[in-house]
Amino acid sequence: MLFNYDISLVLLAIIISGIAFYVSFWLCKAGARKKHYCWPLFSGPTMGCGIWVLHYMVIQAHHHSHVINYNIQKTLASLLIAIVGCSLGFVCFLFKRLRGQHYLLPALIFSATAASMHYLGMAAIINAGDWYVSNTKIILSLIAIFITSLVMLRLTHLMLVITNKNDIYANFYRLSATLTLCCGVAIMHFLGSCDINMGSIPMSSMPKDDYVENTIAMTLIVLVALVFLLAIFIWFVNFKEHLSNELLKRELIKKNLQLKQMTQHDSLTQLPNRLYLQKHLNTLFTNQTDLLFIMFIDLDGFKRVNDVWGHAVGDELLVKISQTLKENISREGFVARIGGDEFIVVVCQKDKQVVIQLAKKLLARIADTYELSATSVDFISASIGISIYPEHGNDVATLLKKADVAMYYIKNRGKNSITFYDEIEMTLPS
Repeated sequence: MLFNYDISLVLLAIIISGIAFYVSFWLCKAGARKKHYCWPLFSGPTMGCGIWVLHYMVIQAHHHSHVINYNIQKTLASLLIAIVGCSLGFVCFLFKRLRGQHYLLPALIFSATAASMHYLGMAAIINAGDWYVSNTKIILSLIAIFITSLVMLRLTHLMLVITNKNDIYANFYRLSATLTLCCGVAIMHFLGSCDINMGSIPMSSMPKDDYVENTIAMTLIVLVALVFLLAIFIWFVNFKEHLSNELLKRELIKKNLQLKQMTQHDSLTQLPNRLYLQKHLNTLFTNQTDLLFIMFIDLDGFKRVNDVWGHAVGDELLVKISQTLKENISREGFVARIGGDEFIVVVCQKDKQVVIQLAKKLLARIADTYELSATSVDFISASIGISIYPEHGNDVATLLKKADVAMYYIKNRGKNSITFYDEIEMTLPS
């Protein structure tokens, strides 16, 4: 029987009806997701049009070499049945009290609609000759469309309960429901029309009714155009929604990065702050094999800048000093500002002498002359206290406290110098 069909026309019919079914499921999902309850009202008519187009295009593909005349009243009645029946089926399905747990009532409505449309459409063929469908094939066709309706409704329900974050799964269920319905309608059509035989009627014995043919052709064209317009509209809505989501996603990522930057970096110098320093040191402690040197740097003479020229000039000086520290540390270590004129430099190094030379280099660079907007400053120096991990402690708070003690120790003994924490000479505050 398959060799009696125009395969290209059959494929075109399946594609058009498949698009119509997909659109109807999308409208149903869109209405449930966005609370636009008017959208599902178009689901039934769209599906009904798809079933009707599939039926008449496949009939034409089956008997593409014969002139087929239709009873226009029965033909349009079959279209009305398809639209009204599918609409009632969707209404029943969308209301939980009506559909029940096993979708029996909406499945009965969908299958009865498809079967009524099909057999009324077959009865609308005037020159079908002597054809008879056995009760067995009628029963099989009804069983096939009923089972596929149940499966289709189950897949549609799974599609509806999927959240917005799982659009891939929603599309999978939507496509599966579309293919299931296409298969069910195709099987029902094959079983219900395989015995029709128009070969016994000569083409010359039945004149061609141009009016009826043109009416049905125009109806098909209008329905197909509406389906494609709906498909284009849905593509546009999906594209717009996807674009909007992407822009929102990028904006959220940007805002999160900015928030992270604000919470973990100093707003003035853009150096990491105390919070970021603690996280960074804890990460280093986990993976560290070499010694870690924690330099606590406090500026000497900075209070004079604030008192004489104001905090704006002081902030300008802090920015220049932070740039100096970053340029001289480079990849050798990590620089952070923990407040006021206090900076922390973390260096991973095996050789203690290398760290001492780096600290002396920082002292020399910090003691440079700074050209500021209001004045020139040449009296700034620094005091540096150093603690060592794991020699002086295994946690961030202890190491910072001991480096701070060492810094104040050297500040009270002349400033502009460096020293390591010493358990004997230096005591921690209680």
